[in-house]
Amino acid sequence: MGVKFRAKLVTGGYRAETGPVTHSTTHDSFPTPGRAQLTEILPDAALTRILLVEDHPIVRLGLRTVLEAQPDLEVCGEASSELEALGAVRDVRPDVVILPLRLGGELRGVELCREIKNATDAPHVLIYTSYNSREDASSAYLSGADSFLHKGEKTSRLLDTIRAIASGRRVWILGSESAEQLEGLEQRVQGSRITSREREILGFMLQRFTNAEIANELFIEIPTVKSHVSSILQKLGLRSRQDLF
Repeated sequence: MGVKFRAKLVTGGYRAETGPVTHSTTHDSFPTPGRAQLTEILPDAALTRILLVEDHPIVRLGLRTVLEAQPDLEVCGEASSELEALGAVRDVRPDVVILPLRLGGELRGVELCREIKNATDAPHVLIYTSYNSREDASSAYLSGADSFLHKGEKTSRLLDTIRAIASGRRVWILGSESAEQLEGLEQRVQGSRITSREREILGFMLQRFTNAEIANELFIEIPTVKSHVSSILQKLGLRSRQDLF
């Protein structure tokens, strides 16, 4: 019987738990190979280890149920806050992190993604969100996210996206207009000499943060933010913030 590993938050850290691998069936009642069976059939098959970040328990349970029904995917950890997520990334070292844009009622997913991607040997990050605006997608891109998927997509698209990310590909599922706008911004950013700090501030600008709010987030002075904003707009060939939207 196969054994799976899951990290759960306990006082002072995470605990490894083991348990029998459960086999699932498809809607047509054909048996799906379990992980142990898959290893026998495909000796080189590797599990993609996933960290779920979601502050709604029911949504998190639903995602875990869908993912663990797949023989090549494993939920190795779960987190409901930024602090738990960062701890889990460090402790369980997932291959893919799935996180929303909004945590605890606030749009904190972009900042969390940036922190995760700044780490050594950072995992792939999929922004899985109910928000699908151009600003949301652009902010996710600038934060270093590997892929972006709207929660309205079919479950099969989510599974395909996870597998694509694990193989090193980037997937951005947006409406055609949003995708074109994102590509245009990406070309502008790549063609400019924008610094890493300016890129970070641009991410906040795309979330419509004021200069004061950006200063508060980054622990810098408002005049410094204004200087960065002016530099960003100049390098991107824009006259004002409104040209970003």
